[in-house]
Amino acid sequence: MNIVVDPAVPNHELRQLLYAGHLVIVTRLQALQDFVEYTRDELTELFAPHDPEHVHEHVEPAEMAKVLGTWKPRYIHSEKSKQLVRAVIEEAGFSPQETHYDLPKPRTSFPLGHLNTGVAFAFPWHRDTWYSAPAQQINWWLPIFPVRDDNAMNFDLAKFDRAVPNTSDGFDYYQNNAGRLTTATGVTREVQSRPGAVGHLPDQDLVVLPAPGEVLLFSGNHLHRSTPNLSGRTRFSVDFRIVNAPDLLAGRGAPLADVHCTGTAIRDFVSVADESRFDEDQIVELFGAPPPDAMLVFGGPSLTRPGRCCPRYRDLGVRRGRGARGSPPLRCAPDRRCWAG
Repeated sequence: MNIVVDPAVPNHELRQLLYAGHLVIVTRLQALQDFVEYTRDELTELFAPHDPEHVHEHVEPAEMAKVLGTWKPRYIHSEKSKQLVRAVIEEAGFSPQETHYDLPKPRTSFPLGHLNTGVAFAFPWHRDTWYSAPAQQINWWLPIFPVRDDNAMNFDLAKFDRAVPNTSDGFDYYQNNAGRLTTATGVTREVQSRPGAVGHLPDQDLVVLPAPGEVLLFSGNHLHRSTPNLSGRTRFSVDFRIVNAPDLLAGRGAPLADVHCTGTAIRDFVSVADESRFDEDQIVELFGAPPPDAMLVFGGPSLTRPGRCCPRYRDLGVRRGRGARGSPPLRCAPDRRCWAG
C-alpha cells in the first residue's frame, strides 16, 4: 500500500485506489483553505481569550464537555459547514450527482489526563465498518492546526483486509443512534457502545501528518486509532465521509474480513447535488429491513421510522396513521421520506 499525493487519475480509479487500501493526500484546494479558516475562526471565538490549542490548561473536563456539547451540534448542522464540505468534494473532482456525504464532525483530542470520553472520545483501534459504515465509505480527515506524530492518527496497514479479534458483534447502529443522545454526559467514563480491536498490538503502525489545508482520504475499512496525545496541545480536526452511489449499488468497495455489527449508517448520507437520500427500497434490498422501532438516523427533526407513504409501510405491519404500539403518529416529510413525529 502507498501514500499517494494529488494523484492525477480519473475519479473512478482514485476510488479503486482507496478501496484497495492506499492512502491519498489532496492539497492545493481553495475550498480546503476556506474550511480550515472557517473552523479556526469558530474555535477562536468559542474559547476566547484562550488559545484553542492550550484551552485544556484553563477549562476543566466537565466544563469542557458542556462547551463542546453545545458547540459541536451547532457546527455540524450549520449550513456553512455543509456548504464547505460540498465545495471540497466538488473541487476534488467527485461527481455531485453520484456522491453522497455525511455531516462534518469536529474532533478534539486533548492531552492525556484531560477529557477523552463522550464528545472528546479518544478512539482505540477500530474500523469505521465496525460502526456499520458501508464498504464504499471514503473518509476525509483534515487537521485545523498543525499535527504531530504524538497527537494525530495511527494506521495498521497490514490488517486492512485481514481479520482481527474485535467487539463489533455488540454494536447495532440503530441502538447507537438512541445512545448518542447522552454522549455529552460522558465526562469520566464512556456511555456509548464503541466497538474496537481486542488486545491489538500492531507489528508496525503508520502516522500520516497532512498540513492544515490538506486532507487525508482513506477507506472506512482501515484499522486506525487516535494517537494518545502526548503533545501538550489540543488537537482539532474535522472529518466527513462520502459514498459513491453507483459503487454502492454495484457492490464495489473495500474487502470486509471481520465486520459483525448490525444496522447500517447509509441513511446518514445525502446527495452533494440536492441533499436527497438513498432510496429506502434500495437500502432495504442491500442491507435488510430495520426493526419497526429503530432510530434510523440520529438527530434532526423526528427521524425514526418509515411512515405510510413509504413503499415499505404495509410490510412493517403498521396501521394507517399510526406507528408501532406506543409510538407517535406517522407523517410524511416534504421529500416523501416518512418519519415518526
